[in-house]
Amino acid sequence: MRSLTIRVHVPPAVLLTLVSTTLLLLAAYAIAPEPMRLGLLVSASLMVALVAFTSVELTLYLLILSTLLSPELQFGGDAITGADTATSSRGVTLRLDDLQLTVICLTWMFRMAVYKELGAVRNTPINQPIAWYFLITVLATVAGFYSGRVGLYGFFFVLKYLEYFVLFYMIINQIHDKEAIHRYMNVMLFTCVVVCLLGIAQIPGGERVSAPFEGEMGEPNSFGGYLVLMFSVVMGMFLYEVDSAKRWYWGALLMLILIPLAFTESRTSYLAFLMMIVLFIIFSDHKRLLVGLCLAALSLAPFIVPKNIVDRVMFTFEQPEEAGQIALAGARIDTSTSERLEAWVKVITIDLPRHPLLGVGVTGGRFMDAQYPRVLSETGIIGLIMFLWWVRRMWVLLKICHRHLSDERMRGMSLGVLCGFGGLLFHALGSNTFIIVRIMEPLMILLGLLVAALLIQEQDQEREAESEAQTKGDEPVDAVRV
Repeated sequence: MRSLTIRVHVPPAVLLTLVSTTLLLLAAYAIAPEPMRLGLLVSASLMVALVAFTSVELTLYLLILSTLLSPELQFGGDAITGADTATSSRGVTLRLDDLQLTVICLTWMFRMAVYKELGAVRNTPINQPIAWYFLITVLATVAGFYSGRVGLYGFFFVLKYLEYFVLFYMIINQIHDKEAIHRYMNVMLFTCVVVCLLGIAQIPGGERVSAPFEGEMGEPNSFGGYLVLMFSVVMGMFLYEVDSAKRWYWGALLMLILIPLAFTESRTSYLAFLMMIVLFIIFSDHKRLLVGLCLAALSLAPFIVPKNIVDRVMFTFEQPEEAGQIALAGARIDTSTSERLEAWVKVITIDLPRHPLLGVGVTGGRFMDAQYPRVLSETGIIGLIMFLWWVRRMWVLLKICHRHLSDERMRGMSLGVLCGFGGLLFHALGSNTFIIVRIMEPLMILLGLLVAALLIQEQDQEREAESEAQTKGDEPVDAVRV
């Protein structure tokens, strides 16, 4: 397979100007009055398209930065989707990185067509489940649309799923050296530091911490999922760092992430965090260190954990009696948790009997803040099977990366993504985790970086085997393949 190269047809100064202008346009959009926003949005989209066509690497830098640092647009849900759809209770929310990701993906596919590289998409273990899951979501949404259950907005959700997958393929097809992987990781870590500092700045206001620029109604649950993932990645690097001085750096970054995570007051994120730690203890080679850190944290918790966080956890069982609460094992559960539990009952007793195979279509059912019943409701039994197949293949692929990557930093990163992904599987019990841009973009980027690292290592091993075979006159030995 011939190597794909990034073709830069303009001087670096011009590229820097394009990126800087794009960022300024996006910043101007965030503060501009309503009549000026459309023109700024079109201008920013054109600049993003120019950058994307010229340099994939610069484009991905811009996308990583904007994942959690871009403003959002809000529209009335009833006007677009109808009163009975999944988003009517919250309206339609579009972030600028949603639009940017669309422009980038379309431009990348056009670029691949121009350079006749469309047939060079690399094969991975998740290609088939991705294709089948996406096909089922399309079929379910089309059926729901013609049945009157799904509005046009449902197709924007389906397009978003496709964009996540395209983002993964962009990375594994464009990265061919380890230095590029480290550069992308540095940008991701820089973005994480910035959003953590902005999150910490929200704490004195007394409200739950959420991602920057989310408007009046933030989403602490989504921000918590992102922070769990990034904490896990940094924890993996901390464990596998051989330089003791750098280990202090990773430790400081862990503390920085932990502060806004705690103040999201997201119980779903707390559950994901606990399960992520359990997975670290299971899969890590540094079990004694982890157990020691956990025991130290438990001993200090009564003295350092703020009262509002303890109250938030206990609120699950101590909420004053209200309508809509359910009893579980003799305990009364708060209304928010009760709604998530009842989502399963409603899907199984109402939606599934009516539309068992393909569901009601994406956004064709009631809103529910839980990934698994939502997938079952929207895409039926077939869609849930395809979704679980895709998730299982991702899990297996991450385990392969951790088992076979030889670079210590990459091993730490792979362990972090593996355990963070496991935590997100529990986060999805109380959130639409695998739909949210702020979680899925970093997750697919990290997965792409790890697979790219494994492919690069595989190519290096093949070259070494061929070189040794030529020297000895033997047949080359196959390397471990993804």
